Amino acid sequence: MTACFRVGVVLAAVCLSAACTGGWVLENSPTGEDLYAVWGVTGTDVFAVGANGTVLRRQNAKWRVLDSGVEEDLYGVWGTGTEHVVIVGDNCTVLEFNGEPAAPEDGGVVPPDMRPLEATTCGNFRDLDGQQADSAFVVGEGRSQWYNGNRLDNGRTFNGRMLGVSMPPSGDIFTAGERGSFWHKQGDNWSELVISICAVPRVDGECPENHTMHPTLWDIWMGAAGPGAIVGTFGGMWLYPPPEGSEWQSVDTGFDNEIRAVHGWVDAEATDNQTTFYAVGMYGVVVRLKGRKLTREAPGANEHLHGVWVSEEGKHVYAVGDRGTIIHYTK
Repeated sequence: MTACFRVGVVLAAVCLSAACTGGWVLENSPTGEDLYAVWGVTGTDVFAVGANGTVLRRQNAKWRVLDSGVEEDLYGVWGTGTEHVVIVGDNCTVLEFNGEPAAPEDGGVVPPDMRPLEATTCGNFRDLDGQQADSAFVVGEGRSQWYNGNRLDNGRTFNGRMLGVSMPPSGDIFTAGERGSFWHKQGDNWSELVISICAVPRVDGECPENHTMHPTLWDIWMGAAGPGAIVGTFGGMWLYPPPEGSEWQSVDTGFDNEIRAVHGWVDAEATDNQTTFYAVGMYGVVVRLKGRKLTREAPGANEHLHGVWVSEEGKHVYAVGDRGTIIHYTK
């Protein structure tokens, strides 16, 4: 029997089995570079990307560095399988992973693990999401793009930088970004909602004149059959759809710092398809919202966290952040 430490509500609680069976753990990272996004093929086969072309892969409970072939900062990662992963980042960077290349038979130089793709219009790309191997939506500074399996083609132009995107199985597109901008594509039609917050305490439930602000919306996730969530500045977390006939107000997360990323899972076995959200942000903030119950987690990391991903069955949660920080939750 070996002992390991479980990081959860009670820090340093000892697991007396051969391995920890649940809770948050700080995983060994092979890099000191800042990590900005994480996505998994399964709960145990996971990719993370970050500064200076950093790409990591987790297999057999160990993280290792892949050769991206670039030095640009990478902000978004998404895929459909172990040999189909797409990564986007600064300065028109689009990379595709199709499995690690074999060494040349003539003994030449092994090519990078990623192959670069072209984009019709260059930009600093920030996020992407899709449902099929040949269709994903890419957002960032400038014109959005459509990934078609081989390259990026022009999409819609937004007024401002879009930072997060989510495409549930319905085929709808949801994207959010600066100045409270939130867009929804249903069929061929786009519609916009603008999220606002009050910079001072409300008076009789109303925001005093000239004190309304539009927060930066850093990320968005929409479930297949349940609600979605948007996160942003000042500890903001908004559930979608907004209430009809009343102001769209943030969930009280108990934090004032930026929340940078959100992801979730839908419990299909529950009678009401209950959705659980995980949101992460500055100073190691981790929030779990299940139904109406909000829990402030203690993951044991104080670095700023920028990305989070939850496996389909909700058994694994990964979050990544500054200085190569990787935390992992298992049930």
